[in-house]
This record gives sequence, C-alpha cells and structure tokens, in this order.
Amino acid sequence: MSDHRKSFRIKISHESIGECLGQTRNLSASGVYVQSPALARLPKGAVVYGQVQGLPVTAPRVRMEVVQVDAEGIALRYLSLIHI
Repeated sequence: MSDHRKSFRIKISHESIGECLGQTRNLSASGVYVQSPALARLPKGAVVYGQVQGLPVTAPRVRMEVVQVDAEGIALRYLSLIHI
C-alpha cells in the first residue's frame, strides 16, 4: 500500500472549534484531506494545527491552512512543523 492511501486519526485544533478528531485521506507531500463533517464549519484560509494520533511516539504539531471545504471535511496545505 502506498503512503498516500494510508489513513491516520488526526487531531485538528482551531480557536473556533477547539479540538476535533478526523481521519486522513489523500495524504501527500504538500497537504492532506481530513474527513470529519465537524470541520466543514472552518472557512477557507483558516490556519489550524494538526497532530497525528495513535503513533508509538508523540507526533509533531503541524501548522496548516484550509484550502478547500466540503460537507465531508477539509483539504489542508502544510505550513510548518512545531515540535513539542
């Protein structure tokens, strides 16, 4: 299975929604689609923080921008990593 087809649970944080869990889809080097209808409230251009959950080590927080919104979730473009 290629990396872009793997799916991970991811926690998305934004001041307007708090924290929300979603499922990654279409993972690439430049961004990711996160499936969760609760995220569809975020506007295009919003900056969020994402952190993959369930790994054997703590994943870094990634700063991302919402580039597309639909009824099932949001498409995000990576902006920067924040190591915690």
